[in-house]
Amino acid sequence: MIENQFMPFLETVLTPRRLKHSLGAMQVMGELAKVYGLGVEKAQTIGILHDAGKDLPPQIQQQLVKEGNIKICHACEENYLYYLHGPVGAYLVQKELGIKDALVLAAIETHTFYRSSPYFHHPLCWCMRFSDMLEPTRNWENEKLILCCARRLRKLAYSGRWEEGAFLQTGVLIKWFEISNVPVHPNMRRVKAQLGEKLGLDESFLEM
Repeated sequence: MIENQFMPFLETVLTPRRLKHSLGAMQVMGELAKVYGLGVEKAQTIGILHDAGKDLPPQIQQQLVKEGNIKICHACEENYLYYLHGPVGAYLVQKELGIKDALVLAAIETHTFYRSSPYFHHPLCWCMRFSDMLEPTRNWENEKLILCCARRLRKLAYSGRWEEGAFLQTGVLIKWFEISNVPVHPNMRRVKAQLGEKLGLDESFLEM
């Protein structure tokens, strides 16, 4: 089982709460992989490892940024909690676990909207972003905007409408970040605009 393969490592780098979140993301990734005809094992690997770098001490974070030659392309990427833990986590699992699959690494790296990878819009990468919000241990009761988004997103994602789900999730995250005074990554605005144009969707689609 995937969790048995990675649990010994994850227990050394994640808090118990983060580990539960990662196991929940692994579960949702497995479910969504079946919806989209994707490799379940690869999807579950992405899910369980996606936050591997998030709970590291600041000094280790800085060391890995330097070691991995991780570039800060936008000022907002200095925010580790929201953006930089994606690429750091990808480098960490490559270094410590020998993960070499380019799609797995890209999905971990870009689940925070970091960088423009050739895999950025791969369905597995979007399933990871969905799983991050939808996994069963998430409690959005105090975040009504995200709670409403998650309910709609679940219906879209599990019915195979991932592009509409991507537009919804990205648009609502932008709103939430703005309300919360969190810097919005330029990739989020770019992706929202591209998907809106492609799908013929506008702000009315984001109304909760």
